[in-house]
Amino acid sequence: MKLYFIACPYSDPNPEIVEQRFNQCTEVAAKLSLAGYAVYSQITMTHPINVVVSKQGKKISWTPIDEAYMARCDELIVLTLPGWDKSSGVAGEIEYFQSRGKQVWTYDEFVQEYDI
Repeated sequence: MKLYFIACPYSDPNPEIVEQRFNQCTEVAAKLSLAGYAVYSQITMTHPINVVVSKQGKKISWTPIDEAYMARCDELIVLTLPGWDKSSGVAGEIEYFQSRGKQVWTYDEFVQEYDI
């Protein structure tokens, strides 16, 4: 079974937008999981951790952690939420997968291809 990494924009000065992105990403991860796809939803996992560490005045460098997960994933699904094309995180994830010859989908392309 293929394992899919879900990418979407996350950071924003407005905490409501961050929360909105977390919720949207988690909803997509739930939908794909219910359809039988193995997904790793990075934002779904890391957002609650970010909330905890930010209350402690700390910050985690997610890039090396994300790369450990990306190395185990077969393909990338990008949620094209507003700001995705300006997100350095999403750009880095796309570059990671493309540089390794792995498939990169937008969410819309993926659901159309697999009729989800």
